Amino acid sequence: MSIAERENVTELDGQNLSELVERQRSKFRAEGEVTYSTRIDRLKRLKALIVENKTDFATTTKREFNGARSYEFSLFSEYASKVEAIDYSMKHLKEWMKPEKRKTNKPMNFLGGKSQVRYFPKGVVGIISPWNLPFGLTVAPLTSALAAGNRALLKPSEFVPETASLFAEVVPQYFSEDEVAVVNGGSEVGQKFAELPFDHLLFTGSSRVGAQVMQSASKNLVPVTLELGGKSPVIIGRSAKLELAGTRLTFGKLLNGGQLCLSPDYVLVPGELEEQLIAQVIREAQSMYPNITENEDYTGVFNERHFARLQNYIDDAVAKGAKLTIVGADKTRASEGNRRMPLHILQNVNEDMQVMHEEIFGPILPIMTYADITEVPNKIEPRRNPLAMYYFGKDKSEQEYLLNHVQSGGVCINDITLHYVQEDLPFGGVGASGMGAYHGPEGFRNMSHARAIYSQTMIDVLPIIGARPPFGEKFRKNISKILGAI
Repeated sequence: MSIAERENVTELDGQNLSELVERQRSKFRAEGEVTYSTRIDRLKRLKALIVENKTDFATTTKREFNGARSYEFSLFSEYASKVEAIDYSMKHLKEWMKPEKRKTNKPMNFLGGKSQVRYFPKGVVGIISPWNLPFGLTVAPLTSALAAGNRALLKPSEFVPETASLFAEVVPQYFSEDEVAVVNGGSEVGQKFAELPFDHLLFTGSSRVGAQVMQSASKNLVPVTLELGGKSPVIIGRSAKLELAGTRLTFGKLLNGGQLCLSPDYVLVPGELEEQLIAQVIREAQSMYPNITENEDYTGVFNERHFARLQNYIDDAVAKGAKLTIVGADKTRASEGNRRMPLHILQNVNEDMQVMHEEIFGPILPIMTYADITEVPNKIEPRRNPLAMYYFGKDKSEQEYLLNHVQSGGVCINDITLHYVQEDLPFGGVGASGMGAYHGPEGFRNMSHARAIYSQTMIDVLPIIGARPPFGEKFRKNISKILGAI
């Protein structure tokens, strides 16, 4: 399919969307048990889709980033890591599918009662994915959905229309429409998609849109997983190795040009270490990305609207007293058509600045200072419930203090973002940064219905404890053991 043909893929209206959901649900019901072999087969097909189409998807996404998207970054972040996640799910799927034995209350346990939890597929899962990692953040939740035995409808972002259309072209080569289907279209289609009667809906994107998606899903009481973002802080302890912290902070901040939900958003550092840390960050940025605005390893800002938004944050902060350092360049952009924005370090930031209240999603790094670790939670509180918290240091008591006083979706100690690629860890937010989780066993369970199953022998238990009318002395005696005198 040519680029022109991809751009002209027909959008589905609300009626056709509903019919598509019902078609998948009908097949799901007719299927009955979704066997281990069926799930493995679907995961293998998803893996084949990735391996056999990675080049087309990576080059398409690069084109949609105005040519300023690192091909190598795409390979490891959106393709290799997703293959590893599928392999992990296939390795552990049989274990996840096993019934879990649970304890049975007295006296039923003495009379043959047995309790267990079994995980059953929910049915049809809707997945709404964003523009910044358009392939990886579609395939990652799909992996959990298929492992759990579900069918799925995918709604890629309308801001990457070529990638979305490529999904619509490629997915039918590996899955029938009643297994996995792709829905494309703009915001109106997206709104209708969020209102569909799914059995589960997963959305990745901004907190603002996430609130709208949750409201739409509530019309059909659809359970949701929201993977949002927020302002993830980096806390530098006095026990930190600054060279290590500077290297990993810089690497994490400049991945995908800062356009990741897990990007470190701002830094809290002891006042006396501020200049040393900044010097290390500058050295690392220049080492990793020499000639940054022309560097093929560096990702540019996605579009002009986002570039203008970032420039507005910088201008607002400088106008309100922030000190600005542009790393590796003498201005924000090299030329009008070049959106590879160099790293902008902001010092002397305060609560009046927009940059301290909006998720940055770009290569701007505000620096805040503190004198004592006990100040840090209050400095983070206006930006509460980030998707991640990053701490650098060897002080265990300091680590525990932050873990107990700062809420966040996940935590990395002495590194940045790498908790995301640990498949045995859940990935998700809390509060404003989201709800629910996926990856590994938590993803399987999140996309499953944990069904309580209690079985009893033919012995009639209730009369034994006097719990069937007419209630008499035996019942009162047994209940008083629990409640006291009655």
